[in-house]
Order: sequence, then structure tokens, then C-alpha cells
Amino acid sequence: MAGRLSAASDLDKARRVIPLPREDREGERVASRQISKAQWLQLERHAAEILQQMGMRLDSPATRATPRRFIRALFDATNGYDGDSKLVTAFPTECDGGPDCRVSQIVQGPIAFHSICEHHALPFFGQAWVGYIAHERIIGISKLTRVVRLYARRFTVQERLGRQVIRSLERILDAHGVAVYLDATHLCMQMRGVREQQATTRTTFWRGAYESDEALRAEFLATCRTAVGTVVANG
Repeated sequence: MAGRLSAASDLDKARRVIPLPREDREGERVASRQISKAQWLQLERHAAEILQQMGMRLDSPATRATPRRFIRALFDATNGYDGDSKLVTAFPTECDGGPDCRVSQIVQGPIAFHSICEHHALPFFGQAWVGYIAHERIIGISKLTRVVRLYARRFTVQERLGRQVIRSLERILDAHGVAVYLDATHLCMQMRGVREQQATTRTTFWRGAYESDEALRAEFLATCRTAVGTVVANG
């Protein structure tokens, strides 16, 4: 009897899952990049040539496989291009039309991310905060992390990363409002050029209710700053 009740409960939960329309599933593209064995070898030869010209010796036990490791690491660091098959469903909200449906925020962060700047092919990394005001859909909180990392693990720039995250969440959630805050360190500023060691780059993105409601923006940013203070204190 208990088994039948459990099965019935699971079936009811399954019925409450909302499959996303095809146009809302940009991140679900899971056609993995195809690189043949011959292409891998060619890439490794190019990498070896670059590394040697920059001064690295490739004739020691520690460095003989470095060109291969470098190419494989770069491929892994950009696997956002392969999509994420788990970004395919949302769930109905449970706010029942009350104030929770209009002003209550769901905020997730800090979400650690790493990316590669397309200008110099050097990493930038930091933390993201994502907030939204649910309308008819919600998603599991782990999916917010998945959306950020889906677009971060590519060659990109911070401004585009924020726009892609917020547009994707708009499509998935059809929310009253969506907010994204990114705070990142760029190695292209630290390792070359100006060689600035302390500055970070912060960008904000607003959609829906956040665009017109200053109090919502202030509450979201205050939540982000509180989280930053907690991380620093615990660190």
C-alpha cells in the first residue's frame, strides 16, 4: 500500500513538470563538438610550436605532453558550447496570485564561474548573483548555477555573459523580473598591459520589474553585498 501511495505521489509530481517550448531551450543544444584524431594531433602540433616560440622547452619529462594537455584543458574549459541537457524543464509556481508573485525575490549566489576572454584568450573569473520574481514558472536553484556556467565556459566577454544569462532566464521563466550581477577578475588586466592587481569588474543587468522598481534593485544588490561580506568574513 505504501509503495502504491509513493508511486502515485511521484506521478503527481511528474505531471506538474512544465516542458519548455523549443524556443525557450537554447541551452539544451547538446551536439558535442566533434574533433577527429587527426585534428587533435594538428592542434597539438600548433600548440607545441607556439609554446616553443614563447620560450618553453618541450624536451623534459614534465613538458613533453604539455601541448596535448594544453589543448585538452582548453577544450574542457569551453564545454559551454556543448550545451546542457538538464536545462529542459520548469515547475509551476506556488504563490497563488498573492504578493509573493509580484515582489518576492528568489536570489541565488555567489555562483563561482570561470571564463576565457575572447580578446586575449586569458581567463577571467568571479562570482555571479541571479535573482528573479516568479510568475507562472520556477526552476530548481541548481539550474541557475547551470545557466551561468553554460555561458561562462566559452570564449566571451563579461558584458555578453550577463546578457546571455538574463535572456536565457527570461525565456525559461517568463518571470515578472530577472536580475544578474557579475563581479569578476580579469587576468588580461593583471598579467599584461596595465597589470592592475586589485580592481574587479562589476556589471548589472535588469529585466522586467527590476527596470522600473528602484527598491527591488536596491534589495537585490543589498542581498549580493551581504553575501560578499559573509564570504569575506568566513574566508
